[in-house]
Amino acid sequence: MDQTVIVGMYQFVGFHLTKHLLELGEDVIGIDWELNEEKELEIGRNANFSFLKPSSLSYMNVSNETMIYISWYDFNNRRSVFSFEETEEIFLALNSWSKVPNENRPTVVLLYPLGVKHQRILSIVEQAEWMKMIYLPTIYGPGQHEESAFEVSIHKKSRSEIEKALEREYKNDAIFIDDLLENLPQITTLNERMITVKSKQENQWSLCAKLVFHPELLEGLRGNAEIDPKHQTYMFEIENHTSPEEGIALQVQHRIR
Repeated sequence: MDQTVIVGMYQFVGFHLTKHLLELGEDVIGIDWELNEEKELEIGRNANFSFLKPSSLSYMNVSNETMIYISWYDFNNRRSVFSFEETEEIFLALNSWSKVPNENRPTVVLLYPLGVKHQRILSIVEQAEWMKMIYLPTIYGPGQHEESAFEVSIHKKSRSEIEKALEREYKNDAIFIDDLLENLPQITTLNERMITVKSKQENQWSLCAKLVFHPELLEGLRGNAEIDPKHQTYMFEIENHTSPEEGIALQVQHRIR
């Protein structure tokens, strides 16, 4: 691909993906509503990186050599940041790209959280055969969203805040961010259009949870309902090279720093 566009590049998954691609020497255009000076200093001097405002999305010069990642996973986990008006820019862009002739249309990959139903975006993906949907379980690691359950507990928030975060959390599986990124190139080249990512090892979320939550908070917790059977997806299993102990330790170290 000539260029990669990452929508939500200053968020958790989006930022790690941006760094990963830049380290591989790829050209990356980052788009976000929320600036982060610390992250900007980390990657802003890279000659292969450029930043655009969300309003530029619909008017970008794209081609069949453009890969666009939309991290709806991050948007969902930052409800307090992204408003309807902001995410509306994404829908306008999707409509614009749908009108591009097939031979010139960019590759659009939507990173979407398991356990969440956003009817509008799901309806668009169902109809847009040129889009690829990648369902993600809980992704954890350094810089995880402050509203995520692991991070809320590590940050020693109140019990009520932790309980609310646990209610929102996808509790069936968890994957460390580096393990996801290692596999993402292979996932995006699959012929399947709807893909669910899962751990090869079992009980990854539960093993992580035991490291960060008081045992009584985990009593009686139930997993999440899986994808509606009418949305059949291809299951892609990821080898968990990072153990829950290693991954949570790295996340804790990042929080301390």
